[in-house]
Amino acid sequence: MSATHPDPGNPESAEPDPGRPDPAVTLRALIAGVTSAGEEGHVLDLLHSLDDEQLSSAVTGVDAGDLFGSVDDRVFGPDRRTALRELFRSRASGLSVAARASLLYGLQRGHTSDADEELMRDLFLAVGGRELTEVKNAINMRTDAHDLEGLVFEDIDSDEIRDAILAHFAAEAPAVGIAGTKVLSDIDDTAFSRIHEKRYPKGEVIPGILAVYEALDLGTSEPPFSRGDLAFVTARPDDALSLIEGATRESLAKAGIASVNVIGGSFLALRSKDDMAAKKVANIDNYSRLFPEYRIVFIGDSGQGDPLTGETILQQHPESVATVIIHDVVATSSDERAEWAAKGLHFVDTYVGAAPILREMGLICPKQVARIAEETSAALDAIAWESPEQEAAARALVDRDTKAAAPAMVDDRP
Repeated sequence: MSATHPDPGNPESAEPDPGRPDPAVTLRALIAGVTSAGEEGHVLDLLHSLDDEQLSSAVTGVDAGDLFGSVDDRVFGPDRRTALRELFRSRASGLSVAARASLLYGLQRGHTSDADEELMRDLFLAVGGRELTEVKNAINMRTDAHDLEGLVFEDIDSDEIRDAILAHFAAEAPAVGIAGTKVLSDIDDTAFSRIHEKRYPKGEVIPGILAVYEALDLGTSEPPFSRGDLAFVTARPDDALSLIEGATRESLAKAGIASVNVIGGSFLALRSKDDMAAKKVANIDNYSRLFPEYRIVFIGDSGQGDPLTGETILQQHPESVATVIIHDVVATSSDERAEWAAKGLHFVDTYVGAAPILREMGLICPKQVARIAEETSAALDAIAWESPEQEAAARALVDRDTKAAAPAMVDDRP
């Protein structure tokens, strides 16, 4: 059946038919359970009959994985999965951001064939500029393994197709300009006190880090171009069932971080600090290729190779890595800190100490510096300290950095 579209010369043709059921409802009923050959034909006929807006609505109103799984190519009979792919390929330019992201997610689920990968490529290549950035962010808002990094670097096996997608991302980035800041953060001793960090009870969320994440996510544009621009880069391995990633997400959710990406490591990456750094560098390199229109801020700690990671990414991506913040957990000397600062890595004892640095670089605004200081102080009050001495030492560092940050809380714009 050929596609039908509203006649632009006849406004009445665009009016919905009150007697016609919602296409998404009809589509859900057709693909529920095992679909017969006749139902597969009805699925295709229905989708062909919809205009672009209706088609987008129908696609976002169902599980796209179930939609693709409901039709098959047959040895004897019509190749309806092929026909479904061709339908979306021919209509790709008219799909909404949400529909495009839904289809890409549906294609990721289960086995991804060569033909599925080709459709993924074509869905990306049919959109550009800010809308492409919106599509990428919509995919990346998923909290399972099927985010943008998983799609491009894991689900797609063809180097040629992956290269075509990444080349398109790079070619479209200049039209967008700087869309904002993507925060890439370590977890242990950066977000949580776990290994070398003894100034706070073990397992405690390090005071101020959540406020820093939020401030960088908001940026200095009102409203921000996008939200949810946070990914965790960890050297800890993730197994085939993503159990470790799931445990990480649970810890973060308890800390008030609901929507993030977690980019895992491998067992081999745990052999040494150099191996851990190399794996993180590779992950960050991938991320920068996915989002060339964003600046990157890497936040790590001084305990497990993050300074080496930060130094390497600054060298490899000077145009996109805005700065590196290192939470110092091993009492690095002032001379060493100065040497690192000359390379673009800033060591801090507290996240209040990071705020003026981020302000000076134009990544956050004065009111966010104040907010970081306030939330850090409030977080100190909520900690069940191991001893009065531990609490006093931590408060002294925060008080010192809060006084030093006071000038950065003043809006000095003319």
